[in-house]
Amino acid sequence: MTIFSWARGGLFAACATLITTGTALASGGYDNGTPAGRGNLDLEFTLNPGDAFEDGQTYVVWGYGLTEKLDFHGYVSHEANGTDQFYLGLMYNFYSNEWLDLSTAIGFRQRSGVTDIFLPQLLYTIKLPNDYDIIGSAVNVYNTTDNENRGVALDVGLRIPLPTVLTPKIAKDAKLTVGAFRRAAGGRWLPTYSVDLRF
Repeated sequence: MTIFSWARGGLFAACATLITTGTALASGGYDNGTPAGRGNLDLEFTLNPGDAFEDGQTYVVWGYGLTEKLDFHGYVSHEANGTDQFYLGLMYNFYSNEWLDLSTAIGFRQRSGVTDIFLPQLLYTIKLPNDYDIIGSAVNVYNTTDNENRGVALDVGLRIPLPTVLTPKIAKDAKLTVGAFRRAAGGRWLPTYSVDLRF
């Protein structure tokens, strides 16, 4: 069993659990500048059922707080075209106040036999009233296999707090993110969605 088969199976099981526990499938930009905090786990889920959307992905993103400001973060995803990928990295929160979190990160992505380094990265969370957030990132993608810079990937999203009745009991809170993403190679902006859970 490959890591992709294992990850995909776990991802689908997690998404199925979310659906069956009453949490709506959701949105958005999958990276943000707020660290999970020491010992906390943040998870974000997106489902592209049956690969229905040509440019869509099914993925799970995580951030685990090694300290209050340093997270081990990453993702596994399955693209509609059949490509699997994973990313592993470290994120450091270098600025926080009551309205803004800014972080940077470094990490490596494996996709189609090619390794990319994501550096530099700027991740942000703009904290709005009533627990709403604007989140996003700007990530430079460098192909280490072919020694070429792919460009800067951008994403932005609005995180909307979900009512307690839609939040799984094991989670501290849940948010729906709706947003847009532009690949490092440029081109059109693509809509995104995720369900974001904090444990």
